[in-house]
Amino acid sequence: MNDKPRLPLVDFPPEGLEEIIGWLTPQRLAALIDATDLRADTRREKIRTLAEMAVRYRCASVCVNPSEVDLLPRLLAGTGVKECYVVDFPLGRSTIAMKAQQTAEIVRQSRALRGEGPGWVELDMVINVGRFRDDPDHTRREVAAVVEAADGEVVKVIIRSSELRDDEIDLACRLAQEAGAHFVKNSTGMETFGATPEHIRRMREAVGPGMGVKAAGGIREAADAVRLLFAGAREPELRSPDLFRIGTSSPQNLLSTLEVLRADPAAAARMAYHPCSICPSGYAERQSPDLKAYALARCQECPHLPRRAEWVQRG
Repeated sequence: MNDKPRLPLVDFPPEGLEEIIGWLTPQRLAALIDATDLRADTRREKIRTLAEMAVRYRCASVCVNPSEVDLLPRLLAGTGVKECYVVDFPLGRSTIAMKAQQTAEIVRQSRALRGEGPGWVELDMVINVGRFRDDPDHTRREVAAVVEAADGEVVKVIIRSSELRDDEIDLACRLAQEAGAHFVKNSTGMETFGATPEHIRRMREAVGPGMGVKAAGGIREAADAVRLLFAGAREPELRSPDLFRIGTSSPQNLLSTLEVLRADPAAAARMAYHPCSICPSGYAERQSPDLKAYALARCQECPHLPRRAEWVQRG
């Protein structure tokens, strides 16, 4: 892929956003959502409440830490909602063998407790970013090992895109695809920043239309979801749970704010936004020195730069 910056990074023509808002009923949005709770202090009752909500709205899955595999299969059995577990979360620094072992144990225990056979488990694995940057083939091997251990269940690969340059995002996505994963996912939600339209666009272009893309991290309102859908699932045929997902800990807020957009799609599609607030380079000051320099260099080429001070002052 040509790595020359394409600016503005993701342009949002109002007619494109309006089309997505018109298509995006509450039922369609819910079907794309992985309702998520990955907090360290979450108690069992909160997992029960999350599962009940996901079943009520018909979400794609409930995404939780692996410890919940003793509870979640029982809560979701017979509901049609999938279980999703993170693997080696959030740092991805375990060995390949450890990742495969954790995956296999999750699948074994879920199937035993749910009693519905294969097809109800999803694994969101985190790559070892440090090893990837030193030796990209390490990522191919670790993804392949998790895919094998998953025994046919869906594997989503979290590449931690906020810690990668654009060419590295492209490469990580292609490696995950070559290793047999079903989705690529941008973030754990615990990095410097989460889902941005630009990263989701790059990920979709890297894997093409035949693989899933999952956006996660900081997605709290329907307007966020609409822009991410435009970036990663612009074509209607890509807007299915098999090809696009939204990971969020705020599923009810996404659904309630969608009603506001749908009340006047034309006005919502023309709603002003701060371009720097949804651009990866807008987070440069929080990044490592090499990525900060990389991001700020891109800012110098951006047509929005002259107005950045004005937007920042407005808040």
